[in-house]
Amino acid sequence: MFVSVADVSLRGTTEPPRRGVGRRHARGMSLIETMIVVALIAILTVSMVFGSGMLSSNRLRGSAVLVVSGVKRALIHANSTGKPVRLVFDFGASTVRLEETRGRMLLSTEAAELGDNSAGAKPSEKIADELEADAERLLSGPQAPQPQFVPAAKGDFNGESPGAGRELLKGISFGDVQTSHDDNPVNEGYAYLYFWPGGGTERAAIQLRREGDGDDGLTVVVSPLTGRARIKRGLISLEEPREDAFGLRDEE
Repeated sequence: MFVSVADVSLRGTTEPPRRGVGRRHARGMSLIETMIVVALIAILTVSMVFGSGMLSSNRLRGSAVLVVSGVKRALIHANSTGKPVRLVFDFGASTVRLEETRGRMLLSTEAAELGDNSAGAKPSEKIADELEADAERLLSGPQAPQPQFVPAAKGDFNGESPGAGRELLKGISFGDVQTSHDDNPVNEGYAYLYFWPGGGTERAAIQLRREGDGDDGLTVVVSPLTGRARIKRGLISLEEPREDAFGLRDEE
């Protein structure tokens, strides 16, 4: 039987592949490759967890700075307008807003300058007595929202919407808020911190915490003598003022 060269060449091209070639191409991942993939997944997971924690901490710090700026602005506003003002901490909306009284606190100085000394007291003494009386009235007990206080002017800490105030950053809420006129800490509804012309204010502790984490947070502590607001780590309660050897109260 005669076989051509073309038939031999065609038969050569259709020869099935040798065993083992396909298995080498279809082999699975090696142990080293598997370990690299697992390590990458672990790194990404840790980065996401710590990244979210850092973001939450930054928001907590930013909210505390917002409260501190509100205290500073309230002091400036009381001194510049001659009106008692207050910061309102709204637990439901997680906001802080600045409110002022409708009338000026120091209107009696104008009458004193006109010579109205019918009571025989010096003008400075009358003013001091009125300031003390107003302070005692405001600090006589827990204060409910009162009609004589209205939101401060637009753009004066309250932003473009005076009634709404400034909102805490996302995921941050108030803990306990306590001032000198509070018998017990306030943790729902509204809490108030009062300021008077001349730089007077109350001792206060405003707690801020991350939602869902009741044991961790920051506290803004306000001194009545200087009006200074400081940020402290942790949820700190308002302590009673200490007395020194001379019976003087340490308000710091």
